[in-house]
Amino acid sequence: HWKSRSGKILALYALERAGRKDAGDAHAAWVKWRGRLPAEARGYGNARIAYLAARQLEPDADAWYRDADLARQNADERAWHVRAALRAGDWPAVLAAIDVLPPEMTRDAAWRYWRARALDKLGRSAEAAPIYAALAPEYSFYGILAAEARGTRPVTHSTPVPVTSEWLTDFGARADVQRVVKLAALDMRAESVREWYEIVRAMDDETLLKAAEFARRAGLSDRSINAADRTQERHDFRLRYPTPYQAQFLAAARANDIEPSLLYGIARQESRFVADIVSSAGAMGLMQLRPPTARWVSKQLNRSDYRPDAITAVDVNSQFGAFYLKYWLDRLDGLPALAAAAYNAGPGRAQAWRPQSPIEGAIWVETIPFNETRDYVKKVLANTMFYASALAKPGAPYVSLTERLGTIRPRTTTASVAQSE
Repeated sequence: HWKSRSGKILALYALERAGRKDAGDAHAAWVKWRGRLPAEARGYGNARIAYLAARQLEPDADAWYRDADLARQNADERAWHVRAALRAGDWPAVLAAIDVLPPEMTRDAAWRYWRARALDKLGRSAEAAPIYAALAPEYSFYGILAAEARGTRPVTHSTPVPVTSEWLTDFGARADVQRVVKLAALDMRAESVREWYEIVRAMDDETLLKAAEFARRAGLSDRSINAADRTQERHDFRLRYPTPYQAQFLAAARANDIEPSLLYGIARQESRFVADIVSSAGAMGLMQLRPPTARWVSKQLNRSDYRPDAITAVDVNSQFGAFYLKYWLDRLDGLPALAAAAYNAGPGRAQAWRPQSPIEGAIWVETIPFNETRDYVKKVLANTMFYASALAKPGAPYVSLTERLGTIRPRTTTASVAQSE
């Protein structure tokens, strides 16, 4: 019986199972029999199906949230309420959903930015302005967008710290630092990273930059970037966004007609410029290529001389990675956000996540269903902006993050994705 406790549990369990498979079909069935359930169970079921629909990028998810019992939602469900409203272009709902997020969530840069955007869209620009102003100095995806919303560019204030040879010698003599270096030499990267974290986690900005310089000179590029990334007020962008292997990266960019800053942005996120790194999934080298992908690229390039043991060679890896990135960039409307998502999650998913009607690129990024890929794309694009600034020739035009994000349109191509799935 629907009114019994076991009946309610069974009904909501069935809804959950069906909704995870296809939220649209589940909702159609749900509306036919939800009236038999008590109000509390109906509200919970409405909230769950709206959340699952939002995760599946169902266009009607925003509307379905209007029937939901939002009070019982957890943090992730509330975040997807905002995303469903963003995807639908429902700015009053965006603002209302952000305003009921838990306080710890509202401090996140994403929700601060989207709250400002919603206020702007609703004609409340005076309220949006101080939010943009507070965000703009942050060196992040949303910091850059906030600066551009104010009509300015992100400005990188780099103030390097002088490091003496005596300091470097003393630091390198520490037992814990020696363990970091030794573990890295033994290819025990995870253990080395953990040791490094314990060393740098309580350092002030100046000491962090000195430690970053030590790691750079020791050939530990990932630990160097990690330390430089942690500073709060004093920064050194030469260490935070290094440009190693310039000859190989610039050659790969020219050969594949791709922006060097995007290539560097991907490599920084993929490998932190550790040339011989191998991921748990078997991806290898600076651009983290899987062996099947490298074989496919070698065939496209007619590289009969390619051997699997060459995959981590800097020139090969950068050339193959640039070709693969450009291949999908050309097939994904030339948009870096789509190409980065394809690089991380596979081109099939990037295509599947396209909207049914055009939406702005920043909204598309915020509504990527995979948390890892969403974070990855934001970081790659922010990296690209900082590398574009570092590599820009005098007088070169500024290409904004907003321009790079562009407009994401419905899928119009039928390019094969089988080789990279």
